[in-house]
Amino acid sequence: MKLLVSLKLLLITLILSGVLSGCSINPTQPSYKLDSYTLTHSAVFTQRETINALLEEAAGNQNISTATLLNNYCDLVERHIIYVSADNIPQQCSDRTVNHQTRTCAMKFHECTRLCSLRSNDCQSCVRRARECLE
Repeated sequence: MKLLVSLKLLLITLILSGVLSGCSINPTQPSYKLDSYTLTHSAVFTQRETINALLEEAAGNQNISTATLLNNYCDLVERHIIYVSADNIPQQCSDRTVNHQTRTCAMKFHECTRLCSLRSNDCQSCVRRARECLE
């Protein structure tokens, strides 16, 4: 009788551990991981273009890419690639809705900027694609 109870307990333990380990490695869960080179390259471009877009807006020129750049900037802040102290986080980052779409669009933007030269305007197509992705 005692052996039968021990076997049932062992069987239940094995089933539960199998179920729990199966849930922890869910292949359908999206991964947004990128290498540090890609993220750093994107951070350089994103910071430069965000500053330029904000300066254009301050000068009275309408810039439609500011929201797109800020989405990518906030993503880089969340990934701890760009350091911003807690009291200096832009309001747009605090108000931003983080979901599968915003993360996927930011990830595609980072991957795109990795392939273009930072000394040219080659990355403008990445901004355009990211804007279309967010719409």
